[in-house]
Amino acid sequence: CDTASPARAADAVSHIRPGDGGRRAVAALAGALESALPASDARAAELAQRLAALGDRLAGVGADSTQAPELDATCAEAQRWFGQHHRLVDQLAALCRELTQGLSELAEDSSWVRGQCAGLEAQLAEGLSLRALRAAADALRETRRHQQRLCGERAAARDALKQLLAHMLGEVGELGQHTGVFMQAVQRHAEGIAGADSVEGLTEVVQAMLADSRAVHDAVGASQVRLQAQQSRASELEERVRSLEAELRRISDEASTDALTQVANRRGLEQAFAAESTRCAAGSALAVGLIDIDNFKRLNDRLGHAAGDRALKALAAAVRERLRPLDHVARFGGEEFVVLLPDTELDAAAQTLTRLQRSLSASLFLHEGEEVFVTFSAGVTLWRPGEALEAALARADEALYEAKQTGKNRTCRT
Repeated sequence: CDTASPARAADAVSHIRPGDGGRRAVAALAGALESALPASDARAAELAQRLAALGDRLAGVGADSTQAPELDATCAEAQRWFGQHHRLVDQLAALCRELTQGLSELAEDSSWVRGQCAGLEAQLAEGLSLRALRAAADALRETRRHQQRLCGERAAARDALKQLLAHMLGEVGELGQHTGVFMQAVQRHAEGIAGADSVEGLTEVVQAMLADSRAVHDAVGASQVRLQAQQSRASELEERVRSLEAELRRISDEASTDALTQVANRRGLEQAFAAESTRCAAGSALAVGLIDIDNFKRLNDRLGHAAGDRALKALAAAVRERLRPLDHVARFGGEEFVVLLPDTELDAAAQTLTRLQRSLSASLFLHEGEEVFVTFSAGVTLWRPGEALEAALARADEALYEAKQTGKNRTCRT
């Protein structure tokens, strides 16, 4: 990929005659410039320009201890960018794995596969970001689990339909046997009529024929009733199969509520943000928080998905119960939740999330007799008028990353 050239700043650094504090800062600057900052990334390009400008100033006036903090801060921001870049690569690898696994499992439904690929391409077209990749991977993972359940139901419906058809064939065969027996009886009765030499003899043959006719009529009637009932059941099963196959192809959920946690889903979050950002555009604060359950993968691996689902529901219920009526909480994907706190400044928002962490840390739930504690890390920021939700979430994600790296079960702000 295209990268911003560090040559100019590096040349400037080579001419600097700094003091001890400046020397350390310049060394950090040189180390940062050795890494590639892609020019296609606006944030990376800005960092490269700032580093080059600092190098120019140092070349002109020299470095001293008063400039070291600015250099250290700039280099630290560059290092955070590199850290996020590595996480981006990890998320991309996870996405590829989920996509490959999902496609291999669901290849029987080519229309669904095309729909998934189209949705994924649309999401990634918005920009290669941690948020987009993680959301796409989570969507594929959840969709694969959903499709596995639907495929199981569809297979069960098809098996039931096959069994019903087998019963219907049995009824037809049995009816054929009754018909064959009746034809044999008719043949016997015809021989009896030919051999009868009196009215009494003919009467006996006619009575026997009537009895056989009634028996066959009853058998045919009963078979007809059963066949009609089975035909009706077959129609129901066929309709169920069609419904399940249609649901397999329809992966976008038009509802605004997450089925598992009963809080808003991504669509509901977008609706809430549209309303709150419009209202807060006049000047009131809107805090955006990002919550992520700590060690969620370890919990799933150790206790299974059922325990993971219970943890998600427990967190969602705790957050919803303790927030104000005007606040919003939404499941953003996987183990991540977003909270919107209208009329809330940054410090107050951080305090709110910290209180949530403390209250959740004091509670637990039982899973198969084992006590399970759930904690979360959080990042919070203030929405800037005119910006998209993704921009605010990207800043909150940086703060969340800091919270994860500095001990978990804590809230950081940016």
